[in-house]
Amino acid sequence: MRYLSSVSAVACLATFAAIGATTADAAQVHNPANTISTDVEHPDGFRRFAPELPAMRERAARINTDFGLHVSEIEPGLFFVTDLIYQSAFLVTDAGVVVFDAPPSFGERLRAAIEMSAPGVPVTHLVLSHKHADHNGGGYTFADIDGLTVIGAEASAESLADNPLHGVLAPTETFKDTLSFSVGGVPIELRTAGFHANDTDVIIYLPDRKFLMAVDTITPGEAPFMNFGATANLEGYMASFDTFLDYDFEHFLSGHVSVLGNRQDVETARDYAHDVRDTVYALWPGFLDRFMANMELTEFQHGNLAYRMTMEEIRDECASGIIERWEDTLSVVDLWADSHCETVVLHAIMH
Repeated sequence: MRYLSSVSAVACLATFAAIGATTADAAQVHNPANTISTDVEHPDGFRRFAPELPAMRERAARINTDFGLHVSEIEPGLFFVTDLIYQSAFLVTDAGVVVFDAPPSFGERLRAAIEMSAPGVPVTHLVLSHKHADHNGGGYTFADIDGLTVIGAEASAESLADNPLHGVLAPTETFKDTLSFSVGGVPIELRTAGFHANDTDVIIYLPDRKFLMAVDTITPGEAPFMNFGATANLEGYMASFDTFLDYDFEHFLSGHVSVLGNRQDVETARDYAHDVRDTVYALWPGFLDRFMANMELTEFQHGNLAYRMTMEEIRDECASGIIERWEDTLSVVDLWADSHCETVVLHAIMH
């Protein structure tokens, strides 16, 4: 939709009012796929989006330190850390501290959280969930630790060697598919997967603590971030939920928002993602007929325009249904549903 100037919009609305209320109301329908306007009177103004659900707000972590982080012990020796946007965790054992991801938004504050929770206990390991700098670009704050073991997937290490990322420490120990080890008698299991990063992801599992970590997957209590967490592998993303649910876990750390997830969050996210996929696929048999209708509408003079119109029709029809079905279950559905539907539309075109 091309936006009108405020003057033109007023003139058009006056015309619509003269024609009839039904037409005017239709012109005011909010389309979440459009550019968000800061004008509160605009049909796509930011206040047209639903507020976060009360249930989500009730679960939100609160900053509880004087250095701007939330830190809580969720199982013996296992601490959850968040700045309310990014998340990580660390495990305190008799043999040292194991850190799981180091977001740069934490900076030195993660070291402060560890020292506060385990005074004098050395950090011995840093485990990378994946190479992306937004989750591990804070690794530089641990670079001064002699003998630190940095564990990452082989594919991530190779990628970082070719293209170093600011603040991300190069792994000193790598694995191809799986790695099992223990620190201070606490078992830790790692497994490569493909649900987000363009090379590989790592599932982190602490069976004794019933803790599972898979970063850039779900956002507990919310619809996923844009394009299903900007996944580079939609098929892997859709298949990942069954992999996660095969584990015996109670805590699920997904890397974003302030909420530490649980098994129900993973099941709800699975049902949402599969609903988006299935909704697009149900509409897909009509793609060619829609396209030909739009070709006729554009007088067969602009195939690209007709193609985009067809994609947007399916995207918007999908998003409308998804928002209606999920707006009372997950927060921010109306903010991201259009991008989820569009992601599946693009995948359907190519596959």
